[in-house]
Amino acid sequence: MRRLGALLVFLGLLILLREFQPAFIEPLKPYAPYIKDAFWGVTLIAFGLYMMLRKAAKKAVLVLYLLYLLLYLVV
Repeated sequence: MRRLGALLVFLGLLILLREFQPAFIEPLKPYAPYIKDAFWGVTLIAFGLYMMLRKAAKKAVLVLYLLYLLLYLVV
């Protein structure tokens, strides 16, 4: 639960940073439509991989998906 809390705090800080310093996100702006449009595809692939893989690989899939969610929510 502590990791989830830390992740939520980090996400909140990124969203606040986006609101108060929009230039922070400028390098990602050209990729925003691609990140937003691919949401369901990435979600289904991540869920499928999570269901198929073993414990150690599941953590890697989860971390990569959480990074994608951060990008999705911030951009």
